[in-house]
Amino acid sequence: MPAAVVFDCFDTLVMSRPLPGPEEFTACLADVLALDSRSAGEVVHTVFTAVFAAMSDRSALQPSTMSLLDATLRERGKPRKKADLDKALWHALGCADPGQYALCEPAADAMRRTAAAGHTVRLLSNCYLPGNLMRRLLHQLKVPDVYDRTLFTADGGPKKPDPRAFRLIGEGDFERRVMVGDSEEIDIAPAAALGWNTVRVDPGAPDLTELLSLLEL
Repeated sequence: MPAAVVFDCFDTLVMSRPLPGPEEFTACLADVLALDSRSAGEVVHTVFTAVFAAMSDRSALQPSTMSLLDATLRERGKPRKKADLDKALWHALGCADPGQYALCEPAADAMRRTAAAGHTVRLLSNCYLPGNLMRRLLHQLKVPDVYDRTLFTADGGPKKPDPRAFRLIGEGDFERRVMVGDSEEIDIAPAAALGWNTVRVDPGAPDLTELLSLLEL
């Protein structure tokens, strides 16, 4: 019976440079959303304090980045259209910078071969980008469109290493499930604890032969 093979995104399927810091993020929001620097700084502080607090608690649900940003602006009497919020997050998180993100070709090839062999491919990512922007980024990077389901934590809900995140993305009638990721702590160990097969990827030298051997490809 085909397996469910779940790929982590960042540092597994998508390589990235360090994200822009708070000052760059604040300047971007001020520019894109036409905010004064003080208001932009307050918005960034409120949004990311809430996100970081959730990230530091393994069992806490991650709040929706977009909902937080929208609510924070409204509370300050500075509501903005969703298209503007999308643009602000896209630029603030480096997606408009052609050097910020790059496709990991070995992982992309493994995805294609996994799907071609009849296995189900899915994506699971702890992230700050909402799902619509994550999918836009993946399309821009030419990530193979062979996955049938995604779980992007910036939309709100459980995050890795919470077992609830793995159970959600692994739903279905599968003989086995495989987690492919770079982090022992949040990808590999929690998946293994649920009885999944695991394949750890080294971002510095990505090699997916272990996955291909596991699937007999």
